[in-house]
Amino acid sequence: MQSHLIAILLATVAIGSCIANPNLISGPSRILEIMSATSDIQRNNPQLTVECFDYYNDVFKTEYAEYVDEYNLCVDKYDGGYEQVLEQYNSVVWDLSNSTFESCMFLLDCDKQNNSENALSCYSTEGPTYSKQLSNVAANASVSVSSLRQQVETLVFTRDQCCSATSRNYEIRSGESYEDLQKCLSGENPVPERSTTTTSSSSSSSTSTTAANPTTTTTTPSPSTTTSSSSTSSTTRSPSTVAHFSSVENSSGNSQHRFPRRLDNIFKHIL
Repeated sequence: MQSHLIAILLATVAIGSCIANPNLISGPSRILEIMSATSDIQRNNPQLTVECFDYYNDVFKTEYAEYVDEYNLCVDKYDGGYEQVLEQYNSVVWDLSNSTFESCMFLLDCDKQNNSENALSCYSTEGPTYSKQLSNVAANASVSVSSLRQQVETLVFTRDQCCSATSRNYEIRSGESYEDLQKCLSGENPVPERSTTTTSSSSSSSTSTTAANPTTTTTTPSPSTTTSSSSTSSTTRSPSTVAHFSSVENSSGNSQHRFPRRLDNIFKHIL
């Protein structure tokens, strides 16, 4: 009987050590304190001790499993929201990238002038114009990244609130179960009868489940983007090698579809 009790104790303590996420509350480890505090009772009535620990071991496991599920819901909610925010800004990156490429291609076309005088004149005329456009790209990128990070901070705040709520609810549930275990060991309460489902924390579980599913509101970014104007200067010309990028292509800051095209255009100026 003593070996059976030790096996139950080890299984219960193991719950607290097998934790994948370090931010989770440790499992039911206070059982060691109860074992020490009720050592005299255990010696006087070992049969009752085994029955109490056997029953509440399952209760502790169930409560901790519920807590882990609720905690993971909070984390999953944040992960999904974060990916959604990043997706919203892919189109912004796409527009800024195209504007940058267009400005650079206009300047590189100055190399195609028929002599050095015309080429230098082209650079001196077009350079300031497209330098301003690149400055606008940097300004718009700064506004967009600030907006993105603000949305991410909101998601982090909501996630932390959700995780705190689930942790608090778990502490309340487990604390009540520890008190029930102590009363069982002292003989104050009888060993509860087993049922098909553990319902010791139905009301708190409902509250924590609600907390584990927060709602967040994100706004679609609408920063201004720069576009090149052919009316800026009387000498401004349409670039002969600028590729027209369609929004139908992958709208991603890491798009692999545009890169080969850009290399082809750049190589035309190098070769």
